[in-house]
Amino acid sequence: MSAMEKGTVNIRRMARSDIDAVVAIYNKIREEKIPGIKRSRLSYRGPLTHEEVASTNPGGPLDLSFVAEINGQVAGFIWSRLSYVGIPVDEVGVIHMLIVDPDYARRGIAKRLVNALSEHCHTKGINTVRAVVDERHWELQNYFQSLGFRRSELVIYTKTFES
Repeated sequence: MSAMEKGTVNIRRMARSDIDAVVAIYNKIREEKIPGIKRSRLSYRGPLTHEEVASTNPGGPLDLSFVAEINGQVAGFIWSRLSYVGIPVDEVGVIHMLIVDPDYARRGIAKRLVNALSEHCHTKGINTVRAVVDERHWELQNYFQSLGFRRSELVIYTKTFES
């Protein structure tokens, strides 16, 4: 068993001091192959930058993000924000990313991150948590379903512009 496998997992709120570790994990898995998808959306967008994460104000009033640490090292994160959506307006925790460093995979870290977010939202009176998942990424869909998420009745329409 390696040193990475021996540590205790600590889940805590994301802080500005975690930005470099979050960026490093994201960029490490950016080219990861996803079954059924030719290229990951992550590989199309290019590397994540420190400035992009900092602009979301980790630890701020709209931030709902958490990190998982093992032996003081960030091993994964859930990047989530509070959004106000719909008519009437509802508070919703939206999961933008759930990423675990492949070196720490298959240890239940992602589940613990989702549970921490869910518990935090429940405590704050936020009764809905959403995860936006590529419709072709069936493994991730199945994963969220195993955690109690159900497919929404919402359909997302996107308009993009060429640079």
